[in-house]
Amino acid sequence: MSRDQRTARRVPVICPARIRTLDLGPSHYGTCTDLSVGGLTLQSSFVPKHDEELEVTVMPPRGANLAPQPMTARVRVRRCHEVERGVCYEIGVEIVEIVS
Repeated sequence: MSRDQRTARRVPVICPARIRTLDLGPSHYGTCTDLSVGGLTLQSSFVPKHDEELEVTVMPPRGANLAPQPMTARVRVRRCHEVERGVCYEIGVEIVEIVS
C-alpha cells in the first residue's frame, strides 16, 4: 500500500478469526482486534512471514445485526510483533481482496 496505512479510520472490535495459508494448510485461530477499509489487526499464536499472503475469516461480533455473515479476505502481512513471549503475536495485515 503506497499511502500511510494508518490514515483509514480503525474500528476496535473483538471477533474470532481463522487464519489459513494460501496452500490451505492447517487453520490457526485468533482474534481480530481492529478493522479498517484497508486492513485489520489480528492476535494469534500463529507467526506469519512478512509479505506472506493469507486467507482470513472474521466472524461477526456477538449480537451483531449489521454483519450476520463472516467476512473472508485474502490479506498480506505488513507487520508481526510479539505481544506475549512465545504465546501471542499481533499481526497487521492489508486487505488484498474480499472473498466473501
